[in-house]
Formats: sequence, C-alpha cells, structure tokens
Amino acid sequence: MNDWKTKSSKVVHKNPRFSVREDGVITPNGRDAVFYVIDRPSVVFIIPLTRDNEVYLIHLSRYFTKKSNWEIPAGSSDNQDELSAAKRELKEETGLVSKDWSKLGELEVAAGMTGQMSHVFVAKDVKLTKENEKAEEGIDDMKKVSFKEVLQMIENEEIVNGPSMAALMLAGLKLKLF
Repeated sequence: MNDWKTKSSKVVHKNPRFSVREDGVITPNGRDAVFYVIDRPSVVFIIPLTRDNEVYLIHLSRYFTKKSNWEIPAGSSDNQDELSAAKRELKEETGLVSKDWSKLGELEVAAGMTGQMSHVFVAKDVKLTKENEKAEEGIDDMKKVSFKEVLQMIENEEIVNGPSMAALMLAGLKLKLF
C-alpha cells in the first residue's frame, strides 16, 4: 500500500539524458517533505549466454567511480521498447548477437532517488560479430566465464556493480545456473 501523496511537482533541471524534479509530498505519517527525483528512461541489462551457459562480461572504466570493473552489458532504453534497446546495447558494447531472447524480470535501480526500472534480458546462444563500439563505450576487455566463476568474482570483489550483480543473481536463480 502506498500512502504517499504528491502536493506539488516541478522540473528544476533538464538535459538530454535526465531531468530532476522537486516534489512536495505528504509522507505516510502525515508530515510534509520535499524530494528530488531523477527521471530517466528505463535501463536494460543483458545476460549474454553461450551455448554452454557461460556468460560474457565486459571490463570498462566508469567516469563517476574512477574505476574499471567487470559488468554485464547494459544501457539506456533511449525510449525504445526494452527488447530492441537490449539488442542494440548488446551489439554496440560487445559485437554479440542472438536470435533467442527472453525477459527475466525487472529491478529497481535506485529506489531512494528514482523510479527508473532496469529490465533484465537473457540472450542465449550468442554469436560474435565484428560490429561494436567498445572503444567509444570505454570497454577495454571482454571475457566469458561460468556462473561458478561469476560467484567467485563477486566474492573477490571483481564484480562490484550492484545492478550487474543483481541481474546475474536473477539469471542464475531463474535459469538454474548455480
């Protein structure tokens, strides 16, 4: 049950990638509060699987954290339907393509500051093409690993991106890969 009430809402910042709203609300316990909400298009996360159920991971450098990490391919839907966006992002970031796609579920990205949703897809029996934009995306490496290795990488803090970890856990559980 959601007992939050919005009294007012105004956009206080807008750019091509996101906007920020200032919402005046009444909390479930009746208090007035102000929240700043980030509005962005939905995000897609892709679990690219080989025929042997190995998953491709990408290694990329992130501006905000000033670190390089292993993650799964992901990106903005750019207001496309989520499946089309997932196919586009997978090919752009890895050069991988698949004819066998299914949606695994949805994850909340950062419920404390946005209503943005992540849509998690699995691409099975992926094939490598030469078409990609890895360098433009900051991707410097790609590898395929078993789900057992995924768990070890999480434990060893080689995979620290929260949405990637959540999507990998969702895939491992739903596809019974652990």
